[in-house]
Amino acid sequence: MAYQRAVLKGTLGGTVQVRNMFTANVVEAGGDDAETLWTAYLTSVIDPICDMCVSLLQYTNYDIQERVGTQWETIQEVDFPFTGATTGDQLPNAVALVLLGKATGIKHVGRKFFSGISEPSSTINALATGAVATAALALLGYITPFTGIGGGLIEPGVIDQGGAFHPFVGGVVSSLLGSMRRRKPGIGI
Repeated sequence: MAYQRAVLKGTLGGTVQVRNMFTANVVEAGGDDAETLWTAYLTSVIDPICDMCVSLLQYTNYDIQERVGTQWETIQEVDFPFTGATTGDQLPNAVALVLLGKATGIKHVGRKFFSGISEPSSTINALATGAVATAALALLGYITPFTGIGGGLIEPGVIDQGGAFHPFVGGVVSSLLGSMRRRKPGIGI
């Protein structure tokens, strides 16, 4: 058992960097190593939204980091090629699809912001009806524990300021589009 996180890295249009961080309790077993488990888990989150993302969005790799004391140490970098499937116009970089994972405990919420969303996936300030259903599949991948073929486990959740892990017990797709609200739009975790 180890607390790990995967930092998914990519670009929009080859210039604007995008990052998403996923935290989990990881149990390697039966030949399922961290790379195998994380790749399958991330695929279950990203694949459903492929048709909502423009082809300018390209993920290239992810870092696996492990918690040692109060610090995160990178233990491996893994290739993770992904390109959005839509050729239509993109919403502005700071506009994002928002997935919320509710963890045990008060105020323990995991938030995922996915930019690179196509205009046809939205209506005014909200997700289009079909896009909400598609995003729900990504949410299911995000909050659901993943068990590998060999019995390894990724239990997604969040780590609080005291270092305690809280697994997800539910979640919601924000029907309204979100804003990345980073110091630099498109950069950061």
